[in-house]
Amino acid sequence: MSVKLIIKDEVNIKLEGLPLDARKKLANSFKYEIPYARYHPAFKLGRWDGMVSLFGLGGNGYLSQLEAIFGILSKLGISVDDVEDLRTTSAISFTPVTETYWADQGKVWPKGHQQAGQPIMLRDYQVAAINTFLINTQSLQEIATGAGKTITTATLSQLAEKYGRTITIVPNKSLVEQTEEDFIAVGLDVGVYYGDRKDLNKTHTICT
Repeated sequence: MSVKLIIKDEVNIKLEGLPLDARKKLANSFKYEIPYARYHPAFKLGRWDGMVSLFGLGGNGYLSQLEAIFGILSKLGISVDDVEDLRTTSAISFTPVTETYWADQGKVWPKGHQQAGQPIMLRDYQVAAINTFLINTQSLQEIATGAGKTITTATLSQLAEKYGRTITIVPNKSLVEQTEEDFIAVGLDVGVYYGDRKDLNKTHTICT
């Protein structure tokens, strides 16, 4: 049996012609538990199992799931023989960075920083994280506390400038302000968007 794959854009896909049992199999394969589910009224009443799926019963999913989807479909004896690619944007590519990425631009840590006046140098693990994102632009990484995620994000944001504006989402107000400081330190055109402040029309925006 064969089905049709529609690539809607850089994120979303749809599989047409999949039988219901195959769609259920995929939906169950991409289920995960919501941590706060037990507090939800529907869960307490037994109307919801606390799980959410990243693949819909209508056949909708995500481009990054394709490898896993193909593996599941293969076991079910289903192949994808027809592909309709609706993506219209050009390929995104980046040049890998080195530890001296900011220093080469003459950037130094500002007054008040523990390394004030010294060239901004990336650490080897920050370079590794940045370059991993540049190679696979739809990836996720788990980075330890204190590893310098802010300067890592600032670097990624500047690299993305040639393709347009960026948005950085952080959990709380204090991290908005902390991230803004590092963005300003490296000379980025940055604004923030949260309850107290709403800076519009900036190249880079940090929000909660």
